[in-house]
Order: sequence, then structure tokens, then C-alpha cells
Amino acid sequence: MSTEKTKTIRATTKKSKSDTKRNVFGECAGMFVKLYHRACSVLFPANIKCLVCGDDLAQKQEIEICEKCRCKLHSITESECCMRCGAPITGQGSYCLNCQNYDTEFDIARSVFVYESEIKHLIAGLKYNNKPYLSRTLSQFLAQKYRDLKWQADLIIPVPLSEARKKWRGYNQAQLLAEGVSDILGIPVNTETLVKIKDTETQASLGLTERRNNLLSCFKVLDKYAVRGKKILLIDDVMTTGSTASACTHELKRAHAGRVMVLTIAHGKQDIPTQSGIDSVKNWIN
Repeated sequence: MSTEKTKTIRATTKKSKSDTKRNVFGECAGMFVKLYHRACSVLFPANIKCLVCGDDLAQKQEIEICEKCRCKLHSITESECCMRCGAPITGQGSYCLNCQNYDTEFDIARSVFVYESEIKHLIAGLKYNNKPYLSRTLSQFLAQKYRDLKWQADLIIPVPLSEARKKWRGYNQAQLLAEGVSDILGIPVNTETLVKIKDTETQASLGLTERRNNLLSCFKVLDKYAVRGKKILLIDDVMTTGSTASACTHELKRAHAGRVMVLTIAHGKQDIPTQSGIDSVKNWIN
């Protein structure tokens, strides 16, 4: 056997062993997280304490946040957001410059809160700190926003995670939110049709153009008939530039979905300017 062929075989064997170890480790981590989540339902029963300050709740309530803490949450009203993407905006005008100057694939998007303070901490707990029980209250906020907007959807779809990231985290936070909203509103949820087929760099550290490029060809619709002609409610935790929602919508509309409405818990507060704030556009985009 040639030296070159021997090296190739050894390299292939080494990679195979490495992949096997990674898969086994990922599966073990996933099993541990699932057990932890089951324990959470016992350790953190509903309607006992405020999820923000930890004080006892005076009574049983669907939104597990006391009145004192709810007053601190910055809701986004229709009068202070971009009419297309729902971003908090400053200056005169109805649309942020992102929606004026760039194509957004989705039809409309709204968020319940500005991504700051208490809401930021709750989302971080759900997303990064293994607190799936937080989705109970956050789903209630989403459902109430949907009712207020008087939207009409046929199907709820969560923004998907890649299999690798979902296995590591143990769950997809957007799926937990979507399933919670489905239970409240009675709208069917589909968690299998829209999938993420490529693991990507996290969006948090990227600029607008980088975010868009990072998500090229990342999502895929597996069952076109499941979404054809349907009005889709796309659920996620946070929206910043709308790049993820646009990438998902692009695939849904390629599969001939009808209207795509995006609903998130929070929208990043970047003081996205309207046309009257032209001087700050370059800094925001970069």
C-alpha cells in the first residue's frame, strides 16, 4: 500500500472517530438537558413567583409577572414602530430606512417589547440558560399581541435551529413559543416543514449585510403542500434587522405560501432612523 494511501486512510479514520465522539457527546448533552427540563416543571411550578423579581404572586395568573415588574416592560405600540417590520423608530415617517431601502420578504412583522432590561433577561434565560418554563409567559404575550393586531393565520411555524444547535441546547426556543401560542389560540403548528440545513455563525455580532449573507441558502421547506396558499404566522424570540425572518419567508414563498406574518417577543432597539434621520444611516448599517 502506498504511503499516500496509508495517510489518507489514517486521516479518514481519525476524522470518523472524532465525528463519532462529537455525536456521542452531543447526544449525551441533549439527554441531560431534556432531563433537566422535566425537572424544571417540578422545581419551578407555574403561578408561584414573579419570573422577574422572584416575589410571590398574589394570585394565579397566566402571565407570571407581578404588576410592579410589568410596568417596567417597554411595549411597542403601533404609533412608535415601523409599519412594515415593527422596529422601534425615531423621527418622522411610518417606515424605517431598512424597509425603505431594502427588500423585506415577509409581509409584516411585529414585536411585543423593546429588547431591553427585564425582557432581555427573560429571553436570555429561555435561550441560553436552560429555562424552558419561561416560554409559558412569553407565549401569552405573543398570543395577546396577535389578538390585538387582529391577524388571521392558518398555520404557525417557528424559526428553526440547525440540528447541531438544537441537539446541544436541547430544544428550540422558537418552537416552544410557537407551540405555546398554538395551544392558546387553537391555530395548528408545524415544526417539521421549515428546517435549517446549514449551521451558521451567530447573528448577534454581525452587521446588516453580513447577516443577510450569513443566511443564504440556510433554510429549506420539506413539504411544499403543507404551506401552499396558507397564511403563515412565523414565530421567533427576537428580531433585529429582520434578516432571519426574510430568509425563512423567502423559502416559504418559494413553496407558494401566501401571506407571511412575523411575530417576536422583542425587537432590538437600535434607534433605526426614518427618512428624517439620514445622517445616522451609515453608522446603523455598518
